Amino acid sequence: MALFFFVGRYYLRYFFVILIALEFFFVSIDSLQYLDDFVDSANLIILFLAYDFMYALNFMLPISLLLAMVVCYLFLVKSNQYTALLSIGFSKKSILRPILWISLFFTFVYIGLNATPFAYAQENVEKLFKKDTATLSKDLFVKFNDHYVYFGVINPIVGKAQDVRIFQVQHSQNNGVIEKKLLNFTQSKLAYFSHNAWVLQNVISQDLPKEWNLGKAGLKLKSKEQEAILEGFRPKVLDSIYQSKPLISIVDAIESLQILRSQKADTDKIRALLYVLIVVPLFVPFVAMILAYYMPSLARYGNLYIMGFACIVFALIVWGIFFASAQFSVTGIVYPEIGIIVPLALLVIVALYHYIRLNHRA
Repeated sequence: MALFFFVGRYYLRYFFVILIALEFFFVSIDSLQYLDDFVDSANLIILFLAYDFMYALNFMLPISLLLAMVVCYLFLVKSNQYTALLSIGFSKKSILRPILWISLFFTFVYIGLNATPFAYAQENVEKLFKKDTATLSKDLFVKFNDHYVYFGVINPIVGKAQDVRIFQVQHSQNNGVIEKKLLNFTQSKLAYFSHNAWVLQNVISQDLPKEWNLGKAGLKLKSKEQEAILEGFRPKVLDSIYQSKPLISIVDAIESLQILRSQKADTDKIRALLYVLIVVPLFVPFVAMILAYYMPSLARYGNLYIMGFACIVFALIVWGIFFASAQFSVTGIVYPEIGIIVPLALLVIVALYHYIRLNHRA
């Protein structure tokens, strides 16, 4: 326990210093693009800083954990404290263990935050300075059971949609061939999301005839004040499924996955988003295992400056690879399992190999 507090104290000190520095750097650079939009409002500036700090955590937390580990090890080696700990009987694994546990703790906290509105920090930043049209999604086409629903314009923030059209289709099989027949067409100029469903206003419905024969019943027109559709399709779920670069929390992503599976629709994007939110952050402790393996026991065993630079570059490269592969998976360039799970599995194998041999390295 004494070793945990000793190493953990140094690690946490460097972690918070690096994290705060990188956060301020990110927010300072990011604020430049909104500089002309700032108004004389302290509340707006405080909200911007709070949301932008949260948004920056997505990038700065993983790299801060790794950079703090490198700096902590370099300090211990340079001050000969690492050698002293080894000489009194502590193993290299036991010295690394506090760093692994602390990095895992912050990683799980970050994953937990992704299940909350924290995941929408970037969206909140953009809402402060952009007009409502920036948050609008256009031309969404949704399949729900036997209904195909078109949204001309949808605002996921306020739960409002315009120009909604619904096509009810009957599926039948004839000689092994699946046929689709249009039964009903419904349209509405305005819809609101209320009580877990989309409520259409001033609905006009048209029932198509079953047989298109002269003298038979023709087109039937009906009108309603309201009609509820798409139960469970919350605005954010719709926005996350059909946007090219969606922002979504773990809770909304799981709900979206369940809806897509119930409709037998493609789930690649949602699976990729879940992997990005849950799996990708776990690469940090495994990279730490590899870095610890190559850290020298004594300062004279190697050039600490070159070693530190190499470790930082390696950490940045691995972080960049996972960030890029995550984006490729979300945009559909590669399957999420190939783009995210396979690289992480390879990293885990390599990291465990180095961790097992850590105590045997001179």
